[in-house]
Amino acid sequence: MTAMTKTAAQRGLPGARQRSLDHFLASIYLPQARCRKRSWRVDERIARQYLSPTFGRSRLPRITRPAVESWLDGLRAAGLKPSTCNRILAVFKSVCAQAVAWGWLSQSPCQGVRCLRQPLPPARCLDAVDARRVLRALETSSAQEALALRLLLLTGGRKNEILRARWENVCPETRVLLVPLSKSGAARQIALSDPALAVLAAIPRREGSPWLFPGQRPDRPLADIYRFWNALRLRLRLGPVRVHDLRHTFASLLVNAGHSLYEVQRLLGHADPRTTMRYAHLGQGTLVRAGNAVGAL
Repeated sequence: MTAMTKTAAQRGLPGARQRSLDHFLASIYLPQARCRKRSWRVDERIARQYLSPTFGRSRLPRITRPAVESWLDGLRAAGLKPSTCNRILAVFKSVCAQAVAWGWLSQSPCQGVRCLRQPLPPARCLDAVDARRVLRALETSSAQEALALRLLLLTGGRKNEILRARWENVCPETRVLLVPLSKSGAARQIALSDPALAVLAAIPRREGSPWLFPGQRPDRPLADIYRFWNALRLRLRLGPVRVHDLRHTFASLLVNAGHSLYEVQRLLGHADPRTTMRYAHLGQGTLVRAGNAVGAL
Protein backbone atom coordinates (compact mmCIF):
# COMPACT_ATOMS: atom_id res chain seq x y z
CA MET A 1 0.00 0.00 0.00
CA THR A 2 1.46 3.32 -1.04
CA ALA A 3 1.77 6.29 1.27
CA MET A 4 -1.02 8.04 -0.62
CA THR A 5 -3.33 5.03 -0.26
CA LYS A 6 -2.54 4.74 3.43
CA THR A 7 -3.42 8.39 3.93
CA ALA A 8 -6.76 7.90 2.21
CA ALA A 9 -7.54 4.79 4.20
CA GLN A 10 -6.63 6.46 7.44
CA ARG A 11 -9.14 9.22 6.72
CA GLY A 12 -12.01 6.72 6.56
CA LEU A 13 -14.01 6.03 9.68
CA PRO A 14 -13.64 2.68 11.43
CA GLY A 15 -15.71 0.12 9.58
CA ALA A 16 -16.27 2.55 6.71
CA ARG A 17 -16.25 -0.24 4.12
CA GLN A 18 -19.19 -1.84 5.88
CA ARG A 19 -21.33 1.31 5.71
CA SER A 20 -23.89 2.23 3.11
CA LEU A 21 -23.90 4.82 0.35
CA ASP A 22 -26.63 6.74 2.20
CA HIS A 23 -24.42 6.88 5.29
CA PHE A 24 -21.52 8.28 3.25
CA LEU A 25 -23.76 10.83 1.56
CA ALA A 26 -25.19 12.06 4.84
CA SER A 27 -21.98 12.08 6.87
CA ILE A 28 -19.29 13.09 4.35
CA TYR A 29 -20.29 14.02 0.82
CA LEU A 30 -23.28 16.34 1.23
CA PRO A 31 -21.90 18.31 4.21
CA GLN A 32 -18.73 19.01 2.20
CA ALA A 33 -20.73 19.83 -0.94
CA ARG A 34 -22.73 22.45 0.98
CA CYS A 35 -19.48 24.19 1.90
CA ARG A 36 -17.59 23.86 -1.38
CA LYS A 37 -20.03 23.68 -4.30
CA ARG A 38 -22.38 26.35 -5.55
CA SER A 39 -24.52 23.59 -7.07
CA TRP A 40 -24.80 21.53 -3.86
CA ARG A 41 -28.60 21.62 -4.01
CA VAL A 42 -28.44 19.86 -7.39
CA ASP A 43 -26.21 17.15 -5.90
CA GLU A 44 -28.58 16.77 -2.95
CA ARG A 45 -31.61 16.41 -5.23
CA ILE A 46 -29.88 13.89 -7.51
CA ALA A 47 -28.73 11.85 -4.52
CA ARG A 48 -32.25 11.80 -3.12
CA GLN A 49 -34.09 11.04 -6.37
CA TYR A 50 -31.70 8.79 -8.27
CA LEU A 51 -28.83 7.43 -6.14
CA SER A 52 -30.50 6.49 -2.86
CA PRO A 53 -33.49 4.57 -4.30
CA THR A 54 -31.15 2.13 -6.08
CA PHE A 55 -27.88 2.12 -4.13
CA GLY A 56 -28.65 3.90 -0.87
CA ARG A 57 -28.73 0.82 1.39
CA SER A 58 -25.89 -0.96 -0.42
CA ARG A 59 -22.49 -1.17 1.21
CA LEU A 60 -20.11 0.82 -0.97
CA PRO A 61 -17.74 -2.07 -1.92
CA ARG A 62 -20.76 -4.13 -3.01
CA ILE A 63 -21.66 -1.64 -5.77
CA THR A 64 -20.17 -2.86 -9.05
CA ARG A 65 -19.52 -1.31 -12.43
CA PRO A 66 -22.07 -3.61 -14.17
CA ALA A 67 -24.66 -2.50 -11.61
CA VAL A 68 -23.90 1.16 -12.34
CA GLU A 69 -24.11 0.61 -16.10
CA SER A 70 -27.42 -1.25 -15.74
CA TRP A 71 -28.76 1.55 -13.52
CA LEU A 72 -27.71 4.17 -16.09
CA ASP A 73 -29.42 2.23 -18.90
CA GLY A 74 -32.53 2.04 -16.72
CA LEU A 75 -32.61 5.82 -16.30
CA ARG A 76 -32.51 6.21 -20.07
CA ALA A 77 -35.19 3.55 -20.56
CA ALA A 78 -37.38 5.42 -18.06
CA GLY A 79 -37.47 8.36 -20.46
CA LEU A 80 -34.73 10.63 -19.12
CA LYS A 81 -32.75 12.54 -21.72
CA PRO A 82 -29.10 11.53 -22.28
CA SER A 83 -27.97 14.93 -20.96
CA THR A 84 -29.95 14.38 -17.74
CA CYS A 85 -28.57 10.86 -17.33
CA ASN A 86 -25.04 12.19 -17.78
CA ARG A 87 -25.54 14.88 -15.14
CA ILE A 88 -26.76 12.23 -12.70
CA LEU A 89 -23.79 9.99 -13.55
CA ALA A 90 -21.39 12.92 -13.04
CA VAL A 91 -22.68 13.38 -9.48
CA PHE A 92 -22.37 9.63 -8.77
CA LYS A 93 -18.79 9.70 -10.08
CA SER A 94 -18.02 12.64 -7.82
CA VAL A 95 -19.49 10.80 -4.81
CA CYS A 96 -17.50 7.65 -5.52
CA ALA A 97 -14.26 9.58 -6.14
CA GLN A 98 -14.63 11.21 -2.74
CA ALA A 99 -15.39 7.83 -1.15
CA VAL A 100 -12.08 6.57 -2.57
CA ALA A 101 -10.27 9.63 -1.23
CA TRP A 102 -11.72 9.05 2.24
CA GLY A 103 -10.86 5.36 2.26
CA TRP A 104 -14.46 4.13 2.06
CA LEU A 105 -13.70 2.53 -1.32
CA SER A 106 -10.55 1.11 -2.89
CA GLN A 107 -11.81 1.74 -6.43
CA SER A 108 -14.78 3.64 -7.84
CA PRO A 109 -17.52 1.45 -9.36
CA CYS A 110 -18.10 4.30 -11.82
CA GLN A 111 -14.58 3.98 -13.22
CA GLY A 112 -14.83 3.21 -16.92
CA VAL A 113 -18.58 3.89 -17.12
CA ARG A 114 -19.03 6.03 -20.21
CA CYS A 115 -21.49 8.87 -20.58
CA LEU A 116 -24.38 8.44 -22.97
CA ARG A 117 -23.93 10.00 -26.37
CA GLN A 118 -25.69 13.33 -26.64
CA PRO A 119 -25.23 15.25 -29.88
CA LEU A 120 -25.36 18.98 -29.28
CA PRO A 121 -28.51 20.42 -30.81
CA PRO A 122 -28.07 23.52 -32.95
CA ALA A 123 -28.59 26.60 -30.82
CA ARG A 124 -31.70 28.61 -31.67
CA CYS A 125 -31.03 32.17 -32.67
CA LEU A 126 -32.49 35.19 -34.44
CA ASP A 127 -31.37 36.18 -37.89
CA ALA A 128 -30.09 39.69 -38.55
CA VAL A 129 -33.52 40.98 -39.59
CA ASP A 130 -35.28 39.75 -36.46
CA ALA A 131 -32.40 40.89 -34.25
CA ARG A 132 -32.86 44.43 -35.61
CA ARG A 133 -36.62 44.20 -34.99
CA VAL A 134 -35.98 43.20 -31.39
CA LEU A 135 -33.52 46.04 -30.82
CA ARG A 136 -35.87 48.63 -32.34
CA ALA A 137 -38.72 47.41 -30.13
CA LEU A 138 -36.52 47.47 -27.01
CA GLU A 139 -35.29 50.99 -27.77
CA THR A 140 -38.85 52.30 -27.45
CA SER A 141 -38.99 51.23 -23.78
CA SER A 142 -37.17 52.68 -20.77
CA ALA A 143 -38.03 49.68 -18.57
CA GLN A 144 -35.18 47.96 -16.77
CA GLU A 145 -36.03 44.73 -18.53
CA ALA A 146 -35.69 46.37 -21.95
CA LEU A 147 -32.28 47.82 -21.06
CA ALA A 148 -31.11 44.46 -19.73
CA LEU A 149 -32.26 42.65 -22.88
CA ARG A 150 -30.49 45.17 -25.09
CA LEU A 151 -27.29 44.59 -23.12
CA LEU A 152 -27.68 40.83 -23.46
CA LEU A 153 -28.05 41.02 -27.22
CA LEU A 154 -25.17 43.51 -27.63
CA THR A 155 -22.66 41.67 -25.42
CA GLY A 156 -23.53 37.98 -25.63
CA GLY A 157 -23.43 37.83 -21.84
CA ARG A 158 -25.28 35.23 -19.84
CA LYS A 159 -28.53 36.33 -18.21
CA ASN A 160 -27.20 36.13 -14.66
CA GLU A 161 -23.97 37.89 -15.63
CA ILE A 162 -25.99 40.90 -16.77
CA LEU A 163 -28.77 40.87 -14.17
CA ARG A 164 -26.29 40.53 -11.30
CA ALA A 165 -23.81 43.08 -12.63
CA ARG A 166 -22.68 45.80 -10.21
CA TRP A 167 -21.68 49.36 -11.02
CA GLU A 168 -18.28 48.82 -9.39
CA ASN A 169 -17.49 46.22 -12.08
CA VAL A 170 -18.20 48.53 -15.03
CA CYS A 171 -14.98 49.96 -16.49
CA PRO A 172 -15.85 52.41 -19.32
CA GLU A 173 -12.20 53.41 -19.77
CA THR A 174 -11.13 49.87 -20.62
CA ARG A 175 -14.54 49.03 -22.14
CA VAL A 176 -15.03 46.02 -19.88
CA LEU A 177 -17.73 44.63 -17.63
CA LEU A 178 -16.03 42.41 -15.06
CA VAL A 179 -17.78 39.21 -14.02
CA PRO A 180 -16.10 38.20 -10.73
CA LEU A 181 -17.56 34.68 -10.78
CA SER A 182 -18.68 33.24 -14.09
CA LYS A 183 -20.34 29.91 -14.86
CA SER A 184 -16.91 28.26 -15.13
CA GLY A 185 -16.06 29.36 -11.59
CA ALA A 186 -13.47 31.92 -12.70
CA ALA A 187 -13.62 35.64 -13.34
CA ARG A 188 -14.11 36.87 -16.89
CA GLN A 189 -14.44 40.12 -18.78
CA ILE A 190 -17.30 41.09 -21.08
CA ALA A 191 -16.19 43.41 -23.89
CA LEU A 192 -18.30 46.56 -24.23
CA SER A 193 -18.96 47.86 -27.74
CA ASP A 194 -20.06 51.44 -28.47
CA PRO A 195 -23.77 50.46 -28.49
CA ALA A 196 -23.32 48.52 -25.22
CA LEU A 197 -21.67 51.55 -23.60
CA ALA A 198 -24.59 53.67 -24.80
CA VAL A 199 -27.03 51.31 -23.07
CA LEU A 200 -25.02 51.52 -19.85
CA ALA A 201 -25.08 55.31 -20.04
CA ALA A 202 -28.89 55.19 -20.31
CA ILE A 203 -29.34 53.08 -17.16
CA PRO A 204 -30.50 55.24 -14.21
CA ARG A 205 -28.70 54.65 -10.93
CA ARG A 206 -30.79 53.90 -7.87
CA GLU A 207 -29.39 55.44 -4.71
CA GLY A 208 -28.27 52.86 -2.18
CA SER A 209 -28.22 49.99 -4.68
CA PRO A 210 -24.99 48.55 -6.18
CA TRP A 211 -26.83 46.78 -9.02
CA LEU A 212 -27.17 47.92 -12.62
CA PHE A 213 -30.67 46.49 -12.50
CA PRO A 214 -32.01 46.65 -8.92
CA GLY A 215 -34.89 44.49 -7.78
CA GLN A 216 -37.82 45.53 -5.65
CA ARG A 217 -35.46 45.42 -2.67
CA PRO A 218 -32.35 47.61 -3.09
CA ASP A 219 -30.09 44.87 -1.70
CA ARG A 220 -31.10 42.43 -4.45
CA PRO A 221 -30.84 42.57 -8.24
CA LEU A 222 -33.68 42.22 -10.72
CA ALA A 223 -34.82 38.62 -10.39
CA ASP A 224 -35.99 37.78 -13.91
CA ILE A 225 -37.02 39.22 -17.25
CA TYR A 226 -39.04 36.30 -18.58
CA ARG A 227 -42.48 37.98 -18.55
CA PHE A 228 -41.21 41.08 -20.33
CA TRP A 229 -39.36 39.00 -22.93
CA ASN A 230 -42.27 36.62 -23.47
CA ALA A 231 -44.68 39.50 -24.13
CA LEU A 232 -42.22 41.03 -26.60
CA ARG A 233 -41.57 37.70 -28.29
CA LEU A 234 -45.28 37.10 -28.82
CA ARG A 235 -45.87 40.64 -30.05
CA LEU A 236 -43.07 40.33 -32.63
CA ARG A 237 -44.11 36.74 -33.53
CA LEU A 238 -40.61 35.39 -33.00
CA GLY A 239 -41.55 31.82 -32.18
CA PRO A 240 -40.12 29.82 -29.23
CA VAL A 241 -37.03 31.98 -28.75
CA ARG A 242 -35.67 32.09 -25.18
CA VAL A 243 -33.76 34.85 -23.44
CA HIS A 244 -30.63 32.67 -23.59
CA ASP A 245 -31.02 32.53 -27.37
CA LEU A 246 -29.96 36.19 -27.51
CA ARG A 247 -26.49 34.91 -26.55
CA HIS A 248 -26.69 32.40 -29.40
CA THR A 249 -27.78 35.22 -31.70
CA PHE A 250 -24.78 37.35 -30.73
CA ALA A 251 -22.41 34.49 -31.57
CA SER A 252 -24.15 33.53 -34.79
CA LEU A 253 -24.15 37.09 -36.10
CA LEU A 254 -20.43 37.34 -35.35
CA VAL A 255 -19.66 34.15 -37.29
CA ASN A 256 -21.83 35.19 -40.23
CA ALA A 257 -20.03 38.54 -40.28
CA GLY A 258 -16.77 36.68 -40.86
CA HIS A 259 -15.32 36.63 -37.36
CA SER A 260 -13.38 33.56 -36.25
CA LEU A 261 -14.55 30.99 -33.75
CA TYR A 262 -11.57 31.98 -31.60
CA GLU A 263 -12.95 35.51 -31.37
CA VAL A 264 -16.40 34.16 -30.55
CA GLN A 265 -14.92 31.88 -27.90
CA ARG A 266 -13.16 34.80 -26.21
CA LEU A 267 -16.22 37.05 -26.35
CA LEU A 268 -18.51 34.38 -24.90
CA GLY A 269 -16.01 33.33 -22.23
CA HIS A 270 -15.86 29.64 -23.17
CA ALA A 271 -13.01 27.69 -21.59
CA ASP A 272 -13.42 24.82 -24.08
CA PRO A 273 -13.43 25.71 -27.81
CA ARG A 274 -15.67 22.70 -28.49
CA THR A 275 -18.47 24.51 -26.67
CA THR A 276 -18.21 27.36 -29.17
CA MET A 277 -18.75 25.04 -32.14
CA ARG A 278 -22.51 24.83 -31.52
CA TYR A 279 -22.74 28.59 -32.09
CA ALA A 280 -21.12 28.42 -35.51
CA HIS A 281 -24.28 28.75 -37.62
CA LEU A 282 -22.99 29.73 -41.03
CA GLY A 283 -25.77 31.08 -43.21
CA GLN A 284 -25.99 30.14 -46.88
CA GLY A 285 -24.95 33.66 -47.88
CA THR A 286 -21.75 33.33 -45.87
CA LEU A 287 -20.92 30.01 -47.49
CA VAL A 288 -21.55 31.41 -50.98
CA ARG A 289 -19.28 34.39 -50.26
CA ALA A 290 -16.60 32.03 -49.01
CA GLY A 291 -16.86 29.95 -52.17
CA ASN A 292 -16.71 33.07 -54.33
CA ALA A 293 -13.58 34.16 -52.51
CA VAL A 294 -11.87 30.95 -53.63
CA GLY A 295 -13.25 31.32 -57.14
CA ALA A 296 -11.90 34.87 -57.34
CA LEU A 297 -8.40 33.58 -56.64
